[in-house]
Amino acid sequence: MIIQQKYSPYLFIFILCVVIGGLRILVLPEFSGKFHVIAFFAQFTVMSAIWQLIGFINKKLEKRFTIEEQPGTQIFLQVTVTLVLLSPVLFLTYSLAKNKLPVYIGGRVLVLLVALFFMALMIMTFGYYSYNLFVKYKASSLEKVKLQLQAVHLEKEKSMMRYLHLKNQVNPHFLFNTFTSLDGLVQSDPRLASDFIRHLSKVYRYVLEHKENEVVSLETETGFIQHYISLLQIRYKDAVEIDIKLSAAAMEKGIVMVTLQLLIDNAIKHNIVQSGKPLKIGIWDEGDSLHIANNKQLRKQLETSNKQGLQQLKELYLFLSPQPVTISDSEQAFEIILPFL
Repeated sequence: MIIQQKYSPYLFIFILCVVIGGLRILVLPEFSGKFHVIAFFAQFTVMSAIWQLIGFINKKLEKRFTIEEQPGTQIFLQVTVTLVLLSPVLFLTYSLAKNKLPVYIGGRVLVLLVALFFMALMIMTFGYYSYNLFVKYKASSLEKVKLQLQAVHLEKEKSMMRYLHLKNQVNPHFLFNTFTSLDGLVQSDPRLASDFIRHLSKVYRYVLEHKENEVVSLETETGFIQHYISLLQIRYKDAVEIDIKLSAAAMEKGIVMVTLQLLIDNAIKHNIVQSGKPLKIGIWDEGDSLHIANNKQLRKQLETSNKQGLQQLKELYLFLSPQPVTISDSEQAFEIILPFL
């Protein structure tokens, strides 16, 4: 059973009263059971009332003296104000009950009882402050975690929007180049142009069917990429060589949608593509990662690029996988290693 936080102090007071009641029975066995029961409930009521009084005074004092800034001042005033407010009550109670008290309760014993009451009041005051600080710390920690989660969620949304923006930039660019190639094919080779249109329709059907998905299976992605590669082979012929070697186990893993298209486009965009000097792109899996590599034959003049594509892809993978995207860039080759999702 879980005790609500607001009731936990009273559970502690109840347990404390039970312990004190047991000691009272041992010390005062001559008193009846009825007396001890009444004393227990009276003690519980008084201690609960004092707890409420301490809380009331604390709320008033915090408007002028916060415990974080002036702990000594607030605790001193807390104890002083509590004693001032309780003193008339204690004096009135003693005046009404003094004729009924045992003869041995007087003088030093009375002073001892007053001292014990003062100590109990101090303990309850420090107990209240400790409990209050714990509640504030817990609330602050929960709020901090909540804000962190909100920040992560917002950052993920921001990264996803950047990635979608990147896809929207790639598709029109690819579409423009595709229709340019198609225009030439329609005039020179109508049959090949028909194949080109068929593969193009498959590519855009895939984009439309999965546009709401962040992650697809590698099997789904490679099925799409085969049509995309066919378009590239029709356009560039033997100037682009793409070698795909993927295991059956890898096909069941996840990947961010159109990642392969983006990375193949990135390789073509930054490198020379010509028959006598083919661009070679390899795609394979090792363990829990997917590797995409190409030989480097960089263009002297690059097409318009904001150089943010890979960075946006890396940021998106940070939210989807505990493993980061790794980039290896040497003089001979450029390689990207993606964790499976």
